[in-house]
Amino acid sequence: MLNALKGAVFAVLVGSAVGVLAAFLVRRCMEAGWAGPAGLRLASLALPFLTYAAAVLIGGNGFVAAFITGLCYARTAHAIGHHSLELAHDASHVMALAVWFAFGKLTADEFVQDGLAWPVIGYALLALTVARIVPVYATLSGIDFGRAERAAIGWLGSRGVTSIVFAILAYVQLPLGEAAFVFNLTCATVLLSVILHGVTMEPIARWFARNPRPADPTTPSR
Repeated sequence: MLNALKGAVFAVLVGSAVGVLAAFLVRRCMEAGWAGPAGLRLASLALPFLTYAAAVLIGGNGFVAAFITGLCYARTAHAIGHHSLELAHDASHVMALAVWFAFGKLTADEFVQDGLAWPVIGYALLALTVARIVPVYATLSGIDFGRAERAAIGWLGSRGVTSIVFAILAYVQLPLGEAAFVFNLTCATVLLSVILHGVTMEPIARWFARNPRPADPTTPSR
């Protein structure tokens, strides 16, 4: 627990420092004409790698640090223009595909060797339903969303490659027994998510298309 707290604190400190410094330097280079569009795009791409490496070097969480840097750098990125992030978006897409590739390879290896136990499937179903829907539904209770909208957000989101990244890190860094356990849980959860969310996403979208929210009478017409 203490190590996790220390990692989070170091990540916030490193992410904030790198984000603020990078925002200042990039704005200065842009105003002085020291860097062209290509250089600014490279700066946006290099920042998350630089932040991750700096945070891990002192024992911080690299993912959290990169996220904090993005928050600090966001205003500068908007000032430069959305084109400054295109290279980072393209690179992140390629890396996401690489993560999915590695996940598929490791999943096939693990399932061929050990199979998939029913308790693991039960946990995955619990993680995809009650453990996710209830907190998300409760969190959105103070927002102007209907019950159906809150339930749909709880069921369909959030999703991404974060769980896969942490599963691969666990597979590489944890002792063999613990790594296999964490990885099997993640594999089952992600695979069930791909199937269940993939099958239900279009029907849910069609339902909302047939049942649009009534217009808010307080919203001025244009």
